[in-house]
Amino acid sequence: MMTKWRDVTSAECQQDFDDLLDVCVEIAAERIGENWGLDPVAVVNHVSLGQRILPVEVDTSSTMTVYEQLVGQLRAVADDVRSYAIVSDATAEGASDTHLEVLLEHREYAMQIHVPYVISDAKTFDLGPMKVVVGQQLLWG
Repeated sequence: MMTKWRDVTSAECQQDFDDLLDVCVEIAAERIGENWGLDPVAVVNHVSLGQRILPVEVDTSSTMTVYEQLVGQLRAVADDVRSYAIVSDATAEGASDTHLEVLLEHREYAMQIHVPYVISDAKTFDLGPMKVVVGQQLLWG
């Protein structure tokens, strides 16, 4: 029998993941609805500052992707972070099926969630069934 993530994580981790996922879906719906696109965005639960969206400091001269640059920024402040999420549009170019990728990491667990979505106009953002897999710990692994 496969262990469920809620059976092996603390109440704090579970609450953080639930909250971060909700915020990430809201951000994605807003940005995709307004701009028809979504660059990776990180939402961080700081130990002392509460929940914040990590300001994106993209170095356009870098060979690293925006996602890799966000992870680097998170690593630089990992001691002050309790948990974080990175949401991005993971739709392959030219694909007809669209989906979000949400990477969640807490000091004790990491998971990756794929969420199919349909957006027919700027006000309609429908989600499909989520697929969840254990993720790789990038900050505390």
